[in-house]
Amino acid sequence: MPESHRWYFIFLKGLDALALEEVVRVALVHTAFFIAGGGERLLLEMRRALKDLGHEVDLYTAYFDKRAWDVITNGMSDVPEPIILREPMISKIFRKARLLRALLAAWRLEGPIERLRLRYDLIVQTFLSVPIKWADATYVQTFPLAELPTYYINIEHLKLNLRERAYNSLIAWIARTLADKTKPVIANSSWVAEHVKRVYGSQRVYVVHPPVNIEELSTLGGDRGRIVLTVSRIDWGKRVWEIPDIAKLMPEAEFYLVGATGPVSGPVVRELKRRSEGLRNFHLETDVPRRRILELMSQASVYLHPPHAEPFGITIAEAAAAGLVPVVYRDGGGWTDIASRIDPSLGYANAEEAAHIVRSLLNDSGRLKALSARAREVAKGFSYERFKESLSEVIRELTRA
Repeated sequence: MPESHRWYFIFLKGLDALALEEVVRVALVHTAFFIAGGGERLLLEMRRALKDLGHEVDLYTAYFDKRAWDVITNGMSDVPEPIILREPMISKIFRKARLLRALLAAWRLEGPIERLRLRYDLIVQTFLSVPIKWADATYVQTFPLAELPTYYINIEHLKLNLRERAYNSLIAWIARTLADKTKPVIANSSWVAEHVKRVYGSQRVYVVHPPVNIEELSTLGGDRGRIVLTVSRIDWGKRVWEIPDIAKLMPEAEFYLVGATGPVSGPVVRELKRRSEGLRNFHLETDVPRRRILELMSQASVYLHPPHAEPFGITIAEAAAAGLVPVVYRDGGGWTDIASRIDPSLGYANAEEAAHIVRSLLNDSGRLKALSARAREVAKGFSYERFKESLSEVIRELTRA
């Protein structure tokens, strides 16, 4: 390369580096702040990462539950509450129908969002799994809403009545109406990314895995026993009632199911108790503090996720970071992006197969130890630093567009 060309190349690279350091003004719009869940935790991590990258960022919402905010920000004194956009009257009518309320709010937020464009370079929507027209990008963390009827029809034991099926069809129709396939999408796993491409026809889809507290979890360990741990929200969608069925096939191991309950958890808890009646090796613990989960993670050898296609599965990633070997349903982001990368033999399709895999692991200490080390290595790819790097790359692409 001629000397003059070489210096010209270096000059261009220098300009590119300067561009990376430019401050980007970002509005994160979490359309409805109903609960203190994984999506809300991700929102706060996005804000933190953008601030650490030197960007300016504000949070916005059309509906705000102060109690949920206090739970999610417990001990975080430096996070200002979201700025409240005026919620449209049409969405207030459907107070208890949360998804419909959020979709209708998103539909009527276009005007207020356009006024925000005078102050921000990027507007990112983080609540609905729909590439909204007024957003510069949408972070999708769940199964696309446009396929909601298909999602629920595949859940065993969930018998929807005509009214519920009609509601899901309405949600799917509104989602398809609001979707804009020309808008970029940020997906929390490669599995979600593929669904977004197929359902909405989106062409620009970036994968940014949620962060896991590697520092907290990597120190866990000690005398691990024949304990199998499951951490999951207690509801029908998670299919947690099948964990006792697997425990019944393995009386030589202790199974712990730990999870948070909600308004719809009652029937699921009753089903769990019915299926586990007489089982001495199955233990259900609900709404336990974080320290109890960490205690069990330090004692368990295997993490067993329920037979549910998890979009990503933050608990699967956390278990791997803690050195547990995850045995996961062979579908979803928890399988494609986590467990299958540890070992292709860790995926199951039914209770019998899950029991066989868990038994083979507990009976082979050498393999269990090797896979534990591999699990920790794979989990390093979900660190906060990696999340921040991935988010920085996406912000760079979006501001260039």
